[in-house]
Amino acid sequence: MRCVSGPILWLLCVLLTGALYAQEEKPKKAFLNGYIKNMASLNDLRDSVLADNLVHNRLNFRWYPSEELRVYGALRTRLFVGETTKAFGEDFVDFIEYDTYFFDLSLALYNEGPVLLHTIIDRLYLEWNHKDLSLKAGRQRINWGINTVWNPNDIFNAYSYFDFDYEERPGTDAARLEYFTGVNSSIDVAVSLPAETFDPAGRKINTLSAALMYKTNQWNYDFQFLAGYSRENWVLGAGWAGNLGSASLKGEMTYFSPEEETAFDREALVGTISIDHSIKNLFYNLSYLYNSAGPSELGAQGLLLLGSRSITAKNLSPYRHSAFVQAGYQIHPLVSGGMGVMLFPSNKAVFLSPFLTWNVLQDFDIDLIAQGFYGEDFISGDFRALSVSYFLRGKWSF
Repeated sequence: MRCVSGPILWLLCVLLTGALYAQEEKPKKAFLNGYIKNMASLNDLRDSVLADNLVHNRLNFRWYPSEELRVYGALRTRLFVGETTKAFGEDFVDFIEYDTYFFDLSLALYNEGPVLLHTIIDRLYLEWNHKDLSLKAGRQRINWGINTVWNPNDIFNAYSYFDFDYEERPGTDAARLEYFTGVNSSIDVAVSLPAETFDPAGRKINTLSAALMYKTNQWNYDFQFLAGYSRENWVLGAGWAGNLGSASLKGEMTYFSPEEETAFDREALVGTISIDHSIKNLFYNLSYLYNSAGPSELGAQGLLLLGSRSITAKNLSPYRHSAFVQAGYQIHPLVSGGMGVMLFPSNKAVFLSPFLTWNVLQDFDIDLIAQGFYGEDFISGDFRALSVSYFLRGKWSF
């Protein structure tokens, strides 16, 4: 059980006190926006089909009480109804939550049978800017990643590509200080509080992360270098982004050295490289991920780990080699579509995800998305669809 009442009240008091103090200097400027989404889904498993529905509401709050001080908050509320919720029972709430938070700011308002109403404050932080300094404290997203699909530099709050309905991505309870040493250079120091989580053997993991990053620009390329400690591992990494002709070339790599090696935590080098390019109405992305700790002959059962909420920068993929190809095309000014393909060449496993988006109105979109996992059948050994999910989503933004 994570810390709840005392630390939460302390954090809220800090936010409110700072905001009220700054209010004396200038009138407040507050902004509220968000969206409401409804997504129906069918999940075709090996021997069953599950029908579900998700209503997803997000409220984003911003308050600028002074020129130097800003307050941010966001509330994410979801209503799950369907057979998946019923199959998991009351444990479904544990399945949908990320393990990156120290403070428990979530609440299951209703959890019975096929229905779960869940809400969480996934952003709540103060931002103070003064000359070349920027300080953020509270629940925030520390985005150190560069690439589109995999981010081994994102040691504070890695995300899963397969969780497409969470555009904002998970955050962490942390403090972050940035000092801009020049127009294109900065020093970034961040420390996140440890969440309570366990490895597959039931051993408690220290998820404390603390690291320093230096950013600079040379030869028209952006470079970043990081060093620190994350989830019981000493880390050292680097990344870059620039142009290769008319295409965009990006890359990241991080070396992880555990304090103590276990069956679930070994030394690893994780690296990725990607190319993005646009030609008229066509956009494509090519990416490759290498994980030295990934087994070279893990079967299709590794696909079951890809959607895990416990994903970290060290285990972005359970496979040693992963490749990704995505192409998108603007069919009409209001309609776009494409296909994403993830390949695991040495493990005979494939992920396919076609998508279609229709911008019905200025603030209303409809998406049709499918996610299919293909590999060798656990029983027969035949190559087949192991799981295929279909999603129809409507989104109204305000």
